[in-house]
Amino acid sequence: MSQISTVSPLPPGPGRGKPPRHWVIVRDAFSPEECAALRSAYAALNARKGGLVAGRFDTQVRQSGLVWLPDGETEEGRAFGWVSQRLARLVGDANRDTFRYVLDGFEERLQLAGYGPGHYYDWHIDRGRGAVAGRRKLTLSVQLSEPADYLGGELELNADGHPFQAPRDQGTLIAFAAHTIHRVAPVVTGTRLSLVAWIHGPDFV
Repeated sequence: MSQISTVSPLPPGPGRGKPPRHWVIVRDAFSPEECAALRSAYAALNARKGGLVAGRFDTQVRQSGLVWLPDGETEEGRAFGWVSQRLARLVGDANRDTFRYVLDGFEERLQLAGYGPGHYYDWHIDRGRGAVAGRRKLTLSVQLSEPADYLGGELELNADGHPFQAPRDQGTLIAFAAHTIHRVAPVVTGTRLSLVAWIHGPDFV
C-alpha cells in the first residue's frame, strides 16, 4: 500500500535539506514487478536522445535517453493504460492534500528517462513556453531502478534555496510544482531509469 509523506525520509545533511510543502513523496507507488515491466518497456522501445522543453536539444544541459510511452488510444498504448490511471489517482490525492491547483489532466505522453554513465540533466524547470509546456502544473517522477543499480544520478530539487535530495527507493514517486528548479546529478556508474509525467492546467492567477 502506498505511503504519502511531505516530510523528508532523510536526516538533514549536506545537499539534502528539509523539504517544505513544495512536494509530496509517495513510497511504494509502484511495485518491484511494475517497475521491472517499465524498465523492460524502455529496453524494448527505441530510446532516443533526451531533449529540453519545446523540443530543443543542448548536451551542455541534458544528456540522457528517453522513450515516450505509446498513446493510450492505440492498441500498444492500451497496454500501458494502468500507468496513467495509477498516476492520476496518486496525483489526485497529492493535489487535494497539498498543492490545491486547478488541474485538467495529462496533455503529454508519459516518458521513460534513462541516465547512463556521464549522463545528467542540469538545473532547470519543467514549465516552459508553448501551448503545452506552458500548461504544466505538476511534475511526477517515479524511481524505476533499485538504489544499488547506479551511483550518482540523484534527483535534487531547490524550491527555496535549500537543495533537497529525493529518495532513491525503487517505486517511490515524488510530485512537485513544475516551476520548481531541479536537476539529475551526473551518473557515475550504472543506469538510472525513471518514469516522468506532467499534469496540466490553466495559468496561475
